[in-house]
Amino acid sequence: MTSTPRRDRADDRFYAARYTLAQFARRAGISESYARGMYAAGDKLPRPDGADVDGKPWWRPDTIDRWCQGTGRAVPPDAEAIYHWPAATVPAPVTLQKEVMVPRSARSDTKVPAYVTVYETEHGHLVWVQRYTGRRYALDRASAARAAALVLRPRFWRDAVILVPGSQLFHGKDTLPPFVDAFHLDPPRTDTPGQGLPRWIPSFIKPRQEPEEAEPVDPHTVPVAAHGLPDVDVIARVLGRELPLWFTGTCTPEAMRRFETMGHGATFTVPDTTTKWPACRDRVIAAYEQAMPTRFVHGWSALVRDAVAVHQRVQRDHTETTAKGPGWYAPAQPAVPDWPVAVETAARSAAAQQLLPQAAAEQLHALRAEEAVQEWDSPYGDALWESVRVLGGQLVDHAPEDVFATVSHEHIEVAGPVARDWYASLTPWPPEKKAAELACPSRRLMRLLCSETHLPTLKEFGTMDRTLDDIAQLYTDSAGRWVAEHKKEGLGAGTTLSIEWPTGKPAGPWTEATVIAGDYPGDGVFALTPAPDGSLTIEPLPSSGGATEYTWGYGGTGPGDLYLALVGAALDTWEDHARWKQFLGLHNARGSALWSAIKKADQGGPLRLAWPDVVTWAKADREAMAGR
Repeated sequence: MTSTPRRDRADDRFYAARYTLAQFARRAGISESYARGMYAAGDKLPRPDGADVDGKPWWRPDTIDRWCQGTGRAVPPDAEAIYHWPAATVPAPVTLQKEVMVPRSARSDTKVPAYVTVYETEHGHLVWVQRYTGRRYALDRASAARAAALVLRPRFWRDAVILVPGSQLFHGKDTLPPFVDAFHLDPPRTDTPGQGLPRWIPSFIKPRQEPEEAEPVDPHTVPVAAHGLPDVDVIARVLGRELPLWFTGTCTPEAMRRFETMGHGATFTVPDTTTKWPACRDRVIAAYEQAMPTRFVHGWSALVRDAVAVHQRVQRDHTETTAKGPGWYAPAQPAVPDWPVAVETAARSAAAQQLLPQAAAEQLHALRAEEAVQEWDSPYGDALWESVRVLGGQLVDHAPEDVFATVSHEHIEVAGPVARDWYASLTPWPPEKKAAELACPSRRLMRLLCSETHLPTLKEFGTMDRTLDDIAQLYTDSAGRWVAEHKKEGLGAGTTLSIEWPTGKPAGPWTEATVIAGDYPGDGVFALTPAPDGSLTIEPLPSSGGATEYTWGYGGTGPGDLYLALVGAALDTWEDHARWKQFLGLHNARGSALWSAIKKADQGGPLRLAWPDVVTWAKADREAMAGR
């Protein structure tokens, strides 16, 4: 068994190196002037892998090595081993195919399956490690390469070439070429040969022997070194056979069993876990079965208009995406998009319907109300959510008061006096109501607890189960909005709340005595309004349609969101205040007393602004903008 020179471990990131044209010439063993002439010719050198900020080309070392091999030039000594191997005259035999449980990392006891194929060549073992798709099978490339140590004898470790392919994009004509990461196992060696002999013995009479592996070596933790990104056609050339590359989402354990049954070279169809179509289709079917086409005409139209576009895009991808290329083929292809004829007919008819803004805006509130009470993983609830999202985008310029008059979601720590007083005003849910909601959580609760709303992602990551276990109590505020209190972690941990934060206009009139108050940046801003009877109303400062993570004490996004919320509340208008910041130069604190007050507040301390001042400053900003 022969081997080629190995790079030092310090060169583990060899594949990330970028070679200029001059460096290309030196690596390829040609003069720089000759390289420049070939590059100017346009087709004499391989296409650059990228360009720097000045537009100058650069190449990966593997690109240069492949070019040297393909043009008959001497391959650089430190090139990946397979660039030194000649083309196979017969297909390399497969000596092993099996699923192997691989540690997620050298420091983890958790193991996930990967599928390993060992090819026996006259130059050594070539190990192809295929990772499965999905969160539960997540395995980084270097950890996947360690699978080779679990199937090979230690004496073969150092010379084995390990290849971990990426997934192929199923995305029409513009897909990137397939990539494969190359690795080598790098077990520790013993010290210099002749160790243990007296130092006075001359080196020329010490025994000559190859270093041996240190014992014992744990295959689960053996070091792994990266050694480039060889193109799959180079690998196929030395194996004498095409290699399987899987489209994103298709390589499941079930699909791999089909691959084993049918054998190398066979292709087959698998359920579509690759494109957006299945989730989109399920939403539309669920909405159709719940009579959405007649109950929510504009919501249905918005939903299916998006679905028809997705269907057309996936159909195009099936037509244009290639499943075969130089040295590779795709064993599994996702199923073609389909849906019931009646549903498709209704969808295509409604997709062409003209939007009536006023009627659609009125329907938006009913859609939101119905969506909120659906079970969190309901396809119909997901359909309603998508229809609201699409419809809101279509109406944002026609009816912002309907689009934004809702709630967003915020997380705060109850650490200061304002948040504590507001927290004390909340009404806890009765135990039976809380138990019923946690036993069958609604989409409203899901959105309160989770920033993610994509159902497949929530299910794959198990997000809902974890968040439900973390709830200590549920509350309702004075306006009927929901608040969730999370369990405390560790001694001294503060109270953390997830809040349905208002978006829109203040619920009640704010007075000359109202104070805008926040305890600490990022922990909420409230309007404090004392009443003649001595009571105090505490209301979250509504967002004007943007973010609600208000901060202060500097010129940034958080203070900008606070400014927009205050302007929207003070002027009681739905005009686009976002352009004010650019127009008035607010980030330089010019021309706005309100922005100056926000920016100059103590960044680590409380915020207190008198509401009459905020109104005066906001009106001044509007007048200043109108006068420019």
